[in-house]
Amino acid sequence: MIESQVRVKMQPWFDKLGMFLMHTTPNTITGMAFIFGVCATIGIVFDYRFTALCCLWLSGLCDVLDGTVARLSNTSQKIGAYIDLISDRMVEAALILGFAIAYPEHHFAYLVFMIALLLHFSTFLAAGALFTNTGHKSMHHDHSMVERAEAFVVFSLMLLQPNYIFVILMAFNGLILLDGFLRFYRVVRNN
Repeated sequence: MIESQVRVKMQPWFDKLGMFLMHTTPNTITGMAFIFGVCATIGIVFDYRFTALCCLWLSGLCDVLDGTVARLSNTSQKIGAYIDLISDRMVEAALILGFAIAYPEHHFAYLVFMIALLLHFSTFLAAGALFTNTGHKSMHHDHSMVERAEAFVVFSLMLLQPNYIFVILMAFNGLILLDGFLRFYRVVRNN
């Protein structure tokens, strides 16, 4: 939801940044997003929370810029979108693993997150396969309350308020599950 509202306003700035990266392939930028995500995970594990926070948001910025550069350079490819989707999920899983190592007492919330993510991503992919793409992305992007920006805000809050990880993550888990069930219902109802 944040991304759909804010992205339109921020895209001109992302386009300017993307112009500086035109010599770099979108897949390289996706790789950078993945590496920054892994570095954020390492920061979480070793309690370098500020470093983890910076790496998390650099990962998110690279995730925005890979698609921007692909669009600006007219090099969008389905395989690039595929790599991006998988990389994004692996970063999210790595971050949860980092939190699980650093704060193991919240294991139930992490497990519920992974279950919620499976439902959310499965319904997202199924909707993408079943509905015609009418947007500018490489596949149909079904409406979602919870997008990547929300996950980055939640991970940031977890880093900044580690005493409230369980509450923050369980509230987010509820939104992810609700979003996944609503999408499941929409897909079934419309087919």
